[in-house]
Amino acid sequence: MVAATVIVLAVNSSSSSLSVAVTRDGEVLGESVLIAHHEHVENLATLIKKLTADVGLDIEQIDGFGVATGPGSFSGIRVGLATIKGMALALSKPAMGISTLEILACAALEPGESGAPVIDARRGQIYTALYTKKGALDLVLEEGPLLLSAEDFLERPQLRYHSILVCGDSGSSLPAELANVVNRRLKFSTAFACAQLAEERFRLGDRGDLHRIAPLYVRRSDAEEKREAFKGEHG
Repeated sequence: MVAATVIVLAVNSSSSSLSVAVTRDGEVLGESVLIAHHEHVENLATLIKKLTADVGLDIEQIDGFGVATGPGSFSGIRVGLATIKGMALALSKPAMGISTLEILACAALEPGESGAPVIDARRGQIYTALYTKKGALDLVLEEGPLLLSAEDFLERPQLRYHSILVCGDSGSSLPAELANVVNRRLKFSTAFACAQLAEERFRLGDRGDLHRIAPLYVRRSDAEEKREAFKGEHG
């Protein structure tokens, strides 16, 4: 993608809330955040249609798409990926899948900082990783993605020897106050961060590969775990 002006539509449906953003040359044209209860399949297409209309764009004017690949809600991730991949295929436009953990780090960290995005994985566990932000959109994955108990997270070497920034939706899996943890609020919406990261990669010549955009679940689904348990019980 070499156009001087780049318009990107990005979606994050990997959490209980649903966010959509449209950017042009890294600046937000419009965004919508819907605090829902995993009703993404009913709301996503409508939210995209309304947002593009509100910013005065036809969907054909979108130059590329971004989508959060997880970890997070299994069903939400699938809805987002299916929608964005379908639109990109129909319009012959590029699409970029980006880890939700990287998106959170982008939306919370300042250049030069390191931090651990945290997503509530339920069952007393969290999804996390460690990122260092080298520049405005240059994030280096230092460790992860990981699925950890809250106790195991607190035993990480980075916490024992250094203060660490924690950002994201940790739900109730982590204690409210931790000696070596600095909680950081997101500076902007996750869909906006996703769009910025996607645009940066498009500008660097990466058009993505629709066939390689896949969910980042980190752990197996409940159905898969039940099948594995059934096999173990019945040999």
